[in-house]
Amino acid sequence: MTSLQSESVAPQSDRATERSRKLNATSYVVLGMLCHGPATSYDLKQRIAYTIGNFWAFAHSQIYDEPVRLVADGLVTETVEQGGRRKRTYSITRAGRTALRDWLASNTHEQTEIRDLGLLKLFFAAFGDKEDLLRLARDRYESHRARADSYIEQYERIVDAADPWQVKTLELGMRYERTVEQFWADFIAELEGTDQPDAK
Repeated sequence: MTSLQSESVAPQSDRATERSRKLNATSYVVLGMLCHGPATSYDLKQRIAYTIGNFWAFAHSQIYDEPVRLVADGLVTETVEQGGRRKRTYSITRAGRTALRDWLASNTHEQTEIRDLGLLKLFFAAFGDKEDLLRLARDRYESHRARADSYIEQYERIVDAADPWQVKTLELGMRYERTVEQFWADFIAELEGTDQPDAK
């Protein structure tokens, strides 16, 4: 059996006092995921891909870099596999859980950020052709319809077993995708001058 060697970590209280780096959303994503249990960077990447990756996108490189920073902050500990690939496994500390709770208790007044390529193209559509605009509308309609369907399938699989607040995030995703799907359905009907397509 491969042995694990724990890296030296200063006492949590001292490290928490020394920490001056401002944590960002990625920091809290890592801390939150580690509350579910120890993980390697690859484990974190997998957990995120199947959960919050549906509504919070960021570069995968951040998932590999942030745990190292959190170790330096005293919010996470690290164990390194001796021999082999020297795999690093991260665990949240008591100070890390406190930081996560403080973040959850803080105000959340920031506006929702939307990065939608379809809306970006729609904004500049006056400089293109009507055929391109109709194609855009149909593409976005199908995309949001498929995403909503996939959320519903996922919801039906996990609703009886998953954390209820995590299920709530999926419910909002379903509502959002159906609403945007309906927007594009209505827009297609407007462009075609016909009855709207079969939006759910």
